[in-house]
Amino acid sequence: MSGTLGALRLIERTAAHLCDALNGAVVGLDHALPAQAKDDTAAAGAAKALTCRVKLLQAAWGPPDRPVSLDRIATLALGLPGNVAVDLSALPPAAVFSPSSGRIVLNLLLLAADSLPQGGGIILAGSPEDLFIRIIGSGAAWPSGTILCLASEAEAQCALTDGRDLQMALTISLAHAANIRLSALLPPDMRTEPAILRLGR
Repeated sequence: MSGTLGALRLIERTAAHLCDALNGAVVGLDHALPAQAKDDTAAAGAAKALTCRVKLLQAAWGPPDRPVSLDRIATLALGLPGNVAVDLSALPPAAVFSPSSGRIVLNLLLLAADSLPQGGGIILAGSPEDLFIRIIGSGAAWPSGTILCLASEAEAQCALTDGRDLQMALTISLAHAANIRLSALLPPDMRTEPAILRLGR
């Protein structure tokens, strides 16, 4: 096992362990809340949002464990910020991603949400074998260096040291390690429209 692959496996197991611990803490907190607090809409909404976020991170950062259906993607996408909407309508309803590809899709959702500082939409289209990810919204922009990291595994690994670009670097490094192709379709004017990321082919 290469040093990079070993490091990614360590990240997977550490993330899974931390998410398990966080999920247990959230459940414990929910049980400890007095009945009147549970009736508070804001408190209930915050607890649900936190639970959804932990489940998304656990599925995205932990080891890939099972195929990922559109229903599961939609459920896990509830862990994204509330001002980010995910549109899966352009995918076949029965689409199912392999465990490895499904995990990359979930990481791409996290990356896309990070790339929408003022909120917006994430549109998935195509098929599990050839998927297109588009972001729309005011200020929508993939992190600086994304295109370079897509082309170079070494660049993606170097970017893992920068906390600001961690999700971008992790997503691309996981794809490289799983031999899953990620590329970008560049628009005519990148000043006004971000690239469309492509998973597969």
